[in-house]
Amino acid sequence: MLKDPYAAGALDPDHHARLVADLENYARDANVKPVHICRPLPDTFGEAEREYIRRFKHHVHEKTLSGVVYVGEPEDIEGHFSAFAGCLVRNFVRARVMTVGMVLDALADGSMPDLTALLIPNFFQPRGEGGGIAPWQVHALFDMMVQRDLLGQQTIVAVPDIDKLGKEYGVPMAGMLKSKYLAVKCEGAKHVDW
Repeated sequence: MLKDPYAAGALDPDHHARLVADLENYARDANVKPVHICRPLPDTFGEAEREYIRRFKHHVHEKTLSGVVYVGEPEDIEGHFSAFAGCLVRNFVRARVMTVGMVLDALADGSMPDLTALLIPNFFQPRGEGGGIAPWQVHALFDMMVQRDLLGQQTIVAVPDIDKLGKEYGVPMAGMLKSKYLAVKCEGAKHVDW
């Protein structure tokens, strides 16, 4: 347990008392460390990302965007996604960071949780770079993302190369990411608005 969850200034005692009272469980449900819920967003978040988070509930209710796609080679995508999820949790959004393997396992056994925000830091890794999933798994991911979109649920994914994704996951997946997701370009530790 953190000594003072309010010390970093991201949480307000009046507004977040129930969250702080059960901080460990909120963090466990989000699959992040409690500190990610208690700290403000790091400076690596660009203005487009911050605006997306500010308007998150609008995107859910109005179905204006399906989520965010990070394109490129970020330095610490897991840390970035944890901070992203932590921010959503402190705004009382049910968010969880899951690997693509965890998602595929949950889809296969019918245990996929009902999440308002799903963050997948390793959504796509090219075959020659240690990645690659079976075609039926690609179909399962695509079906899940279409269903989440229809429900207004947001999905945040990382894709090192959108063109390679199109070749391995198919044109429909690449087209969906390009047309329905906010694209954020990753250049090392920076995330630059397109």
